[in-house]
Amino acid sequence: MSRPFTIHILTPTLVPNDAISNDVLQMRAALIESGHTVMVFAEGIDPALAHLAKPLFSAPDKFWQNSEDIMIYHHSISWPAGEDVLFKARNRIIIRYHNITPARFFAPYSPPHEHACEAGAEATKRIARLPDVLILGDSTYNCEDFIALGIAPEDCHVLAPFHLTEELGRQQFDMATLQQYSGDVVNILFVGSIKPNKGHARAIRVFAEYRRHFNDRSRLIFAGTIDSRLDGYVQDLRRLAASLGIAQHVIFTGAITGGQLKTLYTAADVFLCTSEHEGFCVPLLEAMYFRTPIVAWAVTAVPETLGNCGFLLEHWDEFLFASHIAELVENSDLAAHFGDLGRKRYQSMFAPPVLHRRINEVLAEVARRPRTNRIVGGISG
Repeated sequence: MSRPFTIHILTPTLVPNDAISNDVLQMRAALIESGHTVMVFAEGIDPALAHLAKPLFSAPDKFWQNSEDIMIYHHSISWPAGEDVLFKARNRIIIRYHNITPARFFAPYSPPHEHACEAGAEATKRIARLPDVLILGDSTYNCEDFIALGIAPEDCHVLAPFHLTEELGRQQFDMATLQQYSGDVVNILFVGSIKPNKGHARAIRVFAEYRRHFNDRSRLIFAGTIDSRLDGYVQDLRRLAASLGIAQHVIFTGAITGGQLKTLYTAADVFLCTSEHEGFCVPLLEAMYFRTPIVAWAVTAVPETLGNCGFLLEHWDEFLFASHIAELVENSDLAAHFGDLGRKRYQSMFAPPVLHRRINEVLAEVARRPRTNRIVGGISG
């Protein structure tokens, strides 16, 4: 293990039940366990997490001036207040990169989302001009964004997101959910917030093919929060399902509890991922943990996360997706095989002790790097 450091973790917001916030807080816990002094700073902090972080504006500038300390800056959106600190810091800097969703996905539905994504992409370009930084991406796919902007590949490292999957596994089953989704109806599940980059329309079309050709006693479950600002997107999805005659079989759960989510993973016959843009996709990791067999589209970071423990389709073919779902539903041995492969992949690559070791390896690499001569205020525009 590297020598103990003082580590400042910066993130725009810290809220419960959020993948980036989970990464921040579980990273904090792992680093503290390794003997480091760790402080989390954020601009927006949910009151439930106020005991774990400090407001960014409350930190004195001297925190950012010690070249022996480490700053881990979580980047997923444009964050002017954070950049003000980042660009003047003399700390050793790690950019924890969670990817920026391309703005084009939001253009038809929400100008504020579209503009936020555009601003995030511009922030990535600015951050890539910082000297002497180490990029820590959730995936190789994420690191490629910074390599394309001129960061040397040897300065880019991969660490899968810290997560709360095993805490989810310890939740009590929700009996009402279990009753609702039990029986002889096939449950096809996708988990994630209802956003245009998640490919829900593709999943609906695949589901329509599955019902038409294989099994009309089936339902498609979208488990995830719905942002009221994206109501137009949700209405488009509902209209699509209605036009295909399957509206009553496509379920939007909205926000759910941990117990309900655990129950859905265990009640699902298949996890279907047709997302069009993912920087990692934590729900795939969760499905692997719960041994839910997976059919996924091989785009962006999905192949890297899933590996060989599910059906991974490189070319878009709705009937082929549906046929693979049918294979898993009809062949329990095959489904169990993929479920076992997924759990083994989870244990070997994504379990908390694995991520804990990996963050310590990254810190050891940081310790070997020469101290920066970064000039305060040297980056702008």
